[in-house]
Amino acid sequence: MGNSTAATLTDIEETRHRLERDMAELAGRLPAPAIWAKRLAGVAVGGGIGGSLFWFVVHRIRNRSKRANKETRREAGKAAMKKAKRALKEAPLPTVVQSPVVQVLPPAWSERLGELVETGQWKGPALAIGAVWLLLRWAELRRLKRLTKAILMPR
Repeated sequence: MGNSTAATLTDIEETRHRLERDMAELAGRLPAPAIWAKRLAGVAVGGGIGGSLFWFVVHRIRNRSKRANKETRREAGKAAMKKAKRALKEAPLPTVVQSPVVQVLPPAWSERLGELVETGQWKGPALAIGAVWLLLRWAELRRLKRLTKAILMPR
């Protein structure tokens, strides 16, 4: 057993030395651009891994700060809501209620229009207003037609 183990170890050492010589010879034969390409590939892979780790850390920090800001804003919103509710409870009722709608018609006209709608007699005035609108539109189109002809006419 001793002889065979010793012989095996010497064979392994000889093989290792031969492989090291062959690798050194191959490295010597390798052209300089290939060596630089190998180094460049190593730098690129290392840089890619380093950049990925950097952005991973940056995104993690950003997400933490966003989450903290969101919680702070949520708490501030809740506090503002409580304050507004308390102010509404304590506020006196308004004595004058103002309408958010702008009055286009004078009050007398709107009362008359309301009466016409209530009695169902709104169709006549609606037809009259529509007819006036159509006449004005027709007159406008005629004027535009004349203007277009005047522009296009040679002088």
